[in-house]
Amino acid sequence: MRAPDERNMAAITRFAGGALEREIPPQVLAQGVACFIDWFAVALGAHGEPAAKAVRLTARRLWPGAGDAIVLLDEPAAPGASALVNGTLSHCLDFDDLHVASVAHLSGATLAAALAVGSASRSGEEAILRAFICGFEVGARLGAGSFGSALNHRGVHATGVIACLSATVAAGVLMRLDEGQMAQALGVAATQCGGLTASFGTMAKPFHAGRAALGAVMAVELAKAGFEAAADVLEPGGGLASALVQDGLTRIPALSFGGAWEILNNTFKPYASCLMTHAPIDAARSLAPACRDRSLAAVTVYVNPLLPKVAGIAAPRTALEGKFSTAFCVALGLSGYRATDRDFSAATVESRPLGDIARKVRLEVDPAMPKTAARMRVEFSDGGHVDESVPLALGNPENPMSEDDLKRKFLALVEPVLGSGADELFACLKGCRTPGSLRAIARLTSKQVKQ
Repeated sequence: MRAPDERNMAAITRFAGGALEREIPPQVLAQGVACFIDWFAVALGAHGEPAAKAVRLTARRLWPGAGDAIVLLDEPAAPGASALVNGTLSHCLDFDDLHVASVAHLSGATLAAALAVGSASRSGEEAILRAFICGFEVGARLGAGSFGSALNHRGVHATGVIACLSATVAAGVLMRLDEGQMAQALGVAATQCGGLTASFGTMAKPFHAGRAALGAVMAVELAKAGFEAAADVLEPGGGLASALVQDGLTRIPALSFGGAWEILNNTFKPYASCLMTHAPIDAARSLAPACRDRSLAAVTVYVNPLLPKVAGIAAPRTALEGKFSTAFCVALGLSGYRATDRDFSAATVESRPLGDIARKVRLEVDPAMPKTAARMRVEFSDGGHVDESVPLALGNPENPMSEDDLKRKFLALVEPVLGSGADELFACLKGCRTPGSLRAIARLTSKQVKQ
């Protein structure tokens, strides 16, 4: 067995080893609860998505027996099936939260894996929350610096890589892995990591989150059974970064778990599209009143260099592609739409007025522009123009959605699925640290909708 003798793996396994006992600040626990609320909202809201239906059907075929792990809007199943289905559901709408520094959707896979293992093993509510927070902190630090951005720049979806590792830590905490087993589980997870940004705008993108959660469950189960893997792949000069980002410069950072909690830097989405479209949407919505009843000649959006790579589809053909088309998102905003999930539909993508505006949108890369900012100039046929600058998009920690905003988002997504049960579920999730709340959540989210 290759021992985890390097600093990153040792730091991770020590941090994970104290996950269930260490003191966690109240604001960190509260942020974890907010992640739970948002996760259930976007996952339940996606129940009718084609990707969700296909993955659910496939999971039933692959795991035909009964199990004890929660599967949203379905019968309980094996932990692997639960992780795959729920993880995919959480990312179907592209409405789930995102950790900007790592450019990764960490909650989707991490909570899916924690819920799968935690519900199957009957872990307590507090343990599931703590395991989730621990996994999030590990993933956020692994992806920070340049690693997460470098992955996406090179066509590798950071969520498929980093969230598999964060999910493995969360699941490993609940499986009570010792430090040696946790190191082996992370080695197994690392060798499974993947996902292509070329899949953005297709069903394969949410599958990255589901596959990451499934990979995590497999990794901890294998480690528990004595499986061995390379335990040094997460070091600054280790194999994961050097394999996926072959520039000789980008490395996984040396990890430290002192100081601020990264979960407090998580971003919640007010719009159902790629996070990097949010600052342009904010700018467009701000300019919408000035554009009413005026003929548009051109729209220039100044953006971060990463944006065209992840949200640069010029002429979307489907609602999914529309979520990764900054031009289409800007057209929605300038036309007064709120860019909720319902606004990304076949009807809007095929709309001639929206298409006419989208074709006038040009993206101008500004190397100094932060990922969460944008500037916009709208020029009119009469020679006039208006400008808007968004230094920080809504939903970021320094410009957060309010608690009322989050509840409105939750109810808008969940009420069509659960009806009057949506309010009860929201209350249960707000109190998800209370013993017995998981049983109530399982009851409210069990098989209630015809597939």
